[in-house]
Amino acid sequence: MPDLQPRQRKKAAAKKQQNQPPAEPKTRAAKAAAAAAASSPSANLAQARQLVESQAWAPSFKNAFRLIFAVRCAAALYSILSDCDEVFNYWEPTHWLQYGFGLQTWEYSPEFAIRSWSYVSFHAILGWIGSWFAKSKIQVFYFMRIMLGAMSAFAEARFYRTVVEEINAHVGRYLLVALIGSAGMFHASVSYLPSSFSMVTTMLAFSFVLQPPTFFTRNRTYGATFFFGLGGLFGWPFCAILGVPFVIEELLVYGREVMVDENDKVVQMARSPYWRLNRAYRLAQAVGLSFFAIAIPILAIDYYFYEKLEFVPLNIVLYNVFGGPDRGPNIFGTEPWSFYIVNGFLNFNIIFLLALGSGVCVLITMYVDRNRVSNNATPGFVDAVSPYILLALKLVPFYIWLAIFTLQPHKEERFLFVAYPLICLNASIALFLVRGWVHRVTGVFGASISTRLYTVKYTTAAFLLISTLLSLSRILALVKYYGAPKEVYSALWNYQADARTLDFDYLNEKYRYDSTIGEKTLCVGKEWYRFPSSYFLPNDVRLGIIKSDFDGLMPKPFAEDLEVFEYEDTNSGKMISQKLRQFKFAGASVIQPGFNDLNKEDPSAYTDIFQCDFLVDSDFPLRYINGKAPSNYEPRYIQDTDHWNVLKCVRFLDAENSAKLSRAFWIPGVKRLQWGEYCLLERK
Repeated sequence: MPDLQPRQRKKAAAKKQQNQPPAEPKTRAAKAAAAAAASSPSANLAQARQLVESQAWAPSFKNAFRLIFAVRCAAALYSILSDCDEVFNYWEPTHWLQYGFGLQTWEYSPEFAIRSWSYVSFHAILGWIGSWFAKSKIQVFYFMRIMLGAMSAFAEARFYRTVVEEINAHVGRYLLVALIGSAGMFHASVSYLPSSFSMVTTMLAFSFVLQPPTFFTRNRTYGATFFFGLGGLFGWPFCAILGVPFVIEELLVYGREVMVDENDKVVQMARSPYWRLNRAYRLAQAVGLSFFAIAIPILAIDYYFYEKLEFVPLNIVLYNVFGGPDRGPNIFGTEPWSFYIVNGFLNFNIIFLLALGSGVCVLITMYVDRNRVSNNATPGFVDAVSPYILLALKLVPFYIWLAIFTLQPHKEERFLFVAYPLICLNASIALFLVRGWVHRVTGVFGASISTRLYTVKYTTAAFLLISTLLSLSRILALVKYYGAPKEVYSALWNYQADARTLDFDYLNEKYRYDSTIGEKTLCVGKEWYRFPSSYFLPNDVRLGIIKSDFDGLMPKPFAEDLEVFEYEDTNSGKMISQKLRQFKFAGASVIQPGFNDLNKEDPSAYTDIFQCDFLVDSDFPLRYINGKAPSNYEPRYIQDTDHWNVLKCVRFLDAENSAKLSRAFWIPGVKRLQWGEYCLLERK
């Protein structure tokens, strides 16, 4: 047979495809859709999705997980620790559980108990597993971050596949790019924070929420309720508010009444006049079972550590919402209403702007491209509820979260973590709707079908590419400009090998050290909030905090979970004293004097500068030009060569004297940046 020209080959292939019988549906959802199409004259007007457009290829769950996990591994290795609460409220207690020493914040004092030991215990287990393979605590630290990234990657991949199957493959692909390519997800996915954990559970919950309601199975009700509950009780209580639209839909929307059973037979459910009451009863069952399944282990673990009965999720709500004017989050600082708008743009750039406008996009589409959204697209969906209302129930959780936390005076970047996947979802749906507008507008100007398709295709690709490049620029800026602390603290391991005894590998943190030598102290002053955790300190080094200009409450060392062990060396005949783990965790129930919930300074938390063997400090020369002198509490230690030797210095961005746009994004060759030094010092 002679070779055909490309156009002839395409026509022959199209004709052959037209002459073939339709393919048999492979999944139950597809079979249900086929059954619904056969029984409904209008159903053949839409694809088997809520948002209507021709089908498109989308990566499988496994391939999506691999792509996301590769990026999350990079985040685990390179992402900075930008929040001191992550270090002192989570990494430090976890280090204490693993290695017997670390710093304690007032939140873990039994007087207040607004941090749960169940959350850090789960991560300590990950750390113990990592210690079986790792050679040093630093490797354990990165192993735990990789595991955090793996959990997030699994949730993201499942979230993405649900969007593909229940909404639209195009939307799913946009969502996948937004999740992988956003700076916000890059950092939040490997952060050791309850808000990051709640972000993961929110994605898992939405993998059920995005499915239509049905009486055929309880999976949607129980799955969504469990993960909303897990995020609220085990993670951050406030994330439960995102489940409100789900409850409304569950109680007011009947949903799917056609399905395919195990024998591939189409089954239709008879609609009961009491279906709302039945649905409410099922939801109440799900709430009750999920609450007890999650709350009982949390209560038991916290009782073991605090040695008294405490329900920490309730304590968190009581302190933050009903703490009174002298307590609560506002005493830790306030920010303007625009804080989350600026933060959202930095972490998601134009994706965030599109997410903000997603509600408007739905309203416009409802008038200019009404058939873009269809109920008939959902297999067996028989409700009279407008598809635009159903779509709004999926978009509104992001607006709820943004509105609630914008109204709170105290704002932090981590508070928005929970909504990060919803930003990506809202933006992806909005982008899909805008595609329809572009297709129609180009048609008005007389463009051919092929021209319109290419215009839509390349416009969408350009939008996603620009967003990804901006996020990459933001990631590189944070890593290059603010990555010095991890490098400087890691350098300490090169100078402490002489403290070991016996022939154990110093990098293997299971060694025993001579307790008669005593620990060395590494001190921080104004740089206390950039301390990357005790995982970066050898086991014979302790952190000391010296007085700086900050006048709030500082953490204190936990009562160490170590005991002195003495034995006689058979070779020398000398008594050797060494420290070993107790695993009693008694320090968790000790009330340390000076802790308070008013953020009032406690002088006993400070270390005398003369007790410091090492010191980590920063120096920014431009801040002292024109004769400006440093404060009494924050002298220029790096310049004090009479008392300190410089062991390691890494350049660090002077944000105060650098242009805002230049420091926010990495721009090759930019010259509007000023630098200082971040150094490790040793006492002479």
